[in-house]
Amino acid sequence: MSHIAAEQLLAEHTPALRNFLGARCRDDDLTAEMLQEVAARLVTATPRLSLNGNARGYLFRIAANVWRDHLRHELVRRRAAVVLESGEPRFADAADARLLEGELTAAVRRAVQALPPAQRDVVELRHQSGLTFREIAEGLGRPLGTVLTQMRAALARISAALESYR
Repeated sequence: MSHIAAEQLLAEHTPALRNFLGARCRDDDLTAEMLQEVAARLVTATPRLSLNGNARGYLFRIAANVWRDHLRHELVRRRAAVVLESGEPRFADAADARLLEGELTAAVRRAVQALPPAQRDVVELRHQSGLTFREIAEGLGRPLGTVLTQMRAALARISAALESYR
């Protein structure tokens, strides 16, 4: 994708992106700022970008990521402000905590779905069915050591996928 194509793509979809981001933040200045961030990320990605026909979807994924990043930064900023004002740590308010918890739950779900099938089977049987590793090994017809190794590998992948939440 060329730089000119990226500019055309942005020009074509800016109204829809403005509506998407504006509906979330309800602040014109913040919406404009986030649109600039979407544009910057698209331009940065342009040299290595292959859209395979879903340019609009790609732009909205960038916009959703910009919004999530904004929420994360805002949550950190609020927590820091509370600590500075009071001189002692305080937990985030309930709305922030629910938002972050929901976002983290969705990220875990995506990370599990991205696992190779053999690892995903072990994780799902362990956490959804509550089976022991021995029961999982027997049920899948795999050696216990293999099941344990697959679980360890799965947890490492999930941990890496959630690095930005630490």
